Amino acid sequence: MGYCTLSDIRKVMPEQDIIELTDDSTPPSVIDSGNVERAIGDAGELIDGYLRSRYQLPFTPAPAFLNTLAADIAVYRLYARRIRLTPPEGVTERYRGALKLLERIQKGLMSLGGEAPSPQASGPEFTGPERVFTKESLEDY
Repeated sequence: MGYCTLSDIRKVMPEQDIIELTDDSTPPSVIDSGNVERAIGDAGELIDGYLRSRYQLPFTPAPAFLNTLAADIAVYRLYARRIRLTPPEGVTERYRGALKLLERIQKGLMSLGGEAPSPQASGPEFTGPERVFTKESLEDY
C-alpha cells in the first residue's frame, strides 16, 4: 500500500533531484513515474511489515503520520537505485529515524492514534473444558 504520492516526495526534495534519481536516460530529463511508484510501494511494504503484527491492515483511512514516514523511506529508496551515489546525510538520518519510529510503534511504545489493534496484538487466548477441580472443591484437602 502506498502511504505517499509523487507530490509528497516533491515537497521534500527538488524536482531536478527526482528526475536525476528516476530517469535512466542520458541526460535525465523527466521523472520516471514507474521508478517513483516502485519506491513508494517499497516504502509501503516496509511500513506494513512493521505494523502488520500490531494493527489490522489496510488502514482506512491511513494515519497522516505514515505519509511523512513513507516519503522519507521512498526518497531513501530512490537514492538506493543509484549504487554509486551515496545519499546525503539528511536523507539517511530521516530514513533511520523513520525506521526507529516504526520499531517504537511495532513494540507498542508509540501509537498511531484511534485505530483499534488487531486481535493478534492483544495476546494469545486460551480455551478449554470447564475445570473439574476448583479452589473451593479442594479446600478441605
